Amino acid sequence: MSEETVGDIVLITGGSGFLGQHIVRLIEERDPTVKEIRIVDLRPYENRLNHPEKIKITSVVGDICDASAIEHAFEGVTCVFHCAAYISFHYPPNIDELNRVNVKGTRTIIDLCIRHNVPNLIYTSTALVSFATYMGQGSFSIIINQTENKAKTPATDSQFIIPGFPATKLRAEKMVLSSYGRKLANGEDHLKTVCLRPTCMYGEEDNHFFTKILKFADKWNGKIPRLAEGGKKQCTYVGNAAWAHLCAKDKLKNEPKSIAGMPIFITDDTPVTDAVRLAQRINADMEAFKIKPTSWSIPFVICFIIVMFMEMFVKFMNLFTKYQVKYCPRGMFAYASSFVLLDRLRSSTALEYDPIYSVNEGFSRSGKWYDLWIQRYKDKNLKKHKQQQQQLREHESS
Repeated sequence: MSEETVGDIVLITGGSGFLGQHIVRLIEERDPTVKEIRIVDLRPYENRLNHPEKIKITSVVGDICDASAIEHAFEGVTCVFHCAAYISFHYPPNIDELNRVNVKGTRTIIDLCIRHNVPNLIYTSTALVSFATYMGQGSFSIIINQTENKAKTPATDSQFIIPGFPATKLRAEKMVLSSYGRKLANGEDHLKTVCLRPTCMYGEEDNHFFTKILKFADKWNGKIPRLAEGGKKQCTYVGNAAWAHLCAKDKLKNEPKSIAGMPIFITDDTPVTDAVRLAQRINADMEAFKIKPTSWSIPFVICFIIVMFMEMFVKFMNLFTKYQVKYCPRGMFAYASSFVLLDRLRSSTALEYDPIYSVNEGFSRSGKWYDLWIQRYKDKNLKKHKQQQQQLREHESS
């Protein structure tokens, strides 16, 4: 058998994105069984992590909801990492688009796996699918040292502390898990699936978590207000989350019964704390920009009243216009106030996952990247400001 025919062909949907980039890097560095990486994304793949490339990479530009545009990429594939998603926390939620990409798109990926005899499908879900309102009616979530079986998912969309995105991810997750054991088109093999639920991730190429905190801090001269102190959650360095995906690939291939058909929480040893204190730890490895949490904090009750009025205002405006805000006020407040500690026993035992990056290494890698990011962000804003000043002078002179 020639070298060209030996080895796995893996496909990563969303491979140009945050998590996808790290999965590509770890495959290049640590998985000699892979001979080709195929990436399906709306953007052409670009190696933004600047790692050495020794494995063939094929970039396919296409929408995961358009089967005809991406179908050819599934030919001969042995494992699919389905990371692509529409990540939006807008309020009111973009329900149609969330369902189109996260639910319909996942259905398309499942169907293509079956049609092209892809035996292994790994779905990137989120720990948010288990963030239900406390006792079904609270404004926060409490999950203390619970496993996947104990941390029940919400029964209705209204029980999610954050509306929209988590509900569509849960629907997609259920589809993936229910597809376990479906017969492939060849009539001989069956589809093996697993759903990974990483917590909120930070690290290189992040565009949803710490970069938002940095943008806010930059507008307020580096200061971050502390809101309703008490909420604590786990976050995960993206490199460790990516490593869990490689562990899942090996398990589905060699010992499928140990994890197939299961949801699995993914965490690492990042301290369980609030977002401000975590930001401080990451910021310690940054040089260009320093954040300074305020010495005071806004009490829970006052925060709750403020976000309630904000949400009422958005709902009122939405009656007459398509007015939206980037984040659901009450949802973000509920997330900040939640206490969540997930048990990673299943990932440690069944998946045999163990974080490969220490806390300090994760913070160091992240801090260096965020340092470069904030410099580019500030330079971009400065350039924009100068252009606006130039246009104003030209307008006045005319």
